[in-house]
Amino acid sequence: MAAGRVAICPEISEAIARSRLQDDASVIDTLSPREFEILRMLLDGRSAEEIAAAFNLSPKTVSNYHYAIKSKLGVSSDVELVLFGLRSSLIALVEERKH
Repeated sequence: MAAGRVAICPEISEAIARSRLQDDASVIDTLSPREFEILRMLLDGRSAEEIAAAFNLSPKTVSNYHYAIKSKLGVSSDVELVLFGLRSSLIALVEERKH
């Protein structure tokens, strides 16, 4: 321990980071294509009404997808969903699409 914190060598730290990213990628693979598209729109800041209009769904159906996506990804809030998107580079992909 260094200054009250656990010291990890750079190699182990990198291995842990890669493992977490691989876990995120495998969890993303559990989403259906529709769920993935809705996730991308949620991460883009779209409302349930906007997403519903884009897919010709009811806002309630979009809310059900939203809940299922969070459940599959193991997050309980929209803040955690955004953090997941950042960790797994999904938000960067959405940002690149805008430019």
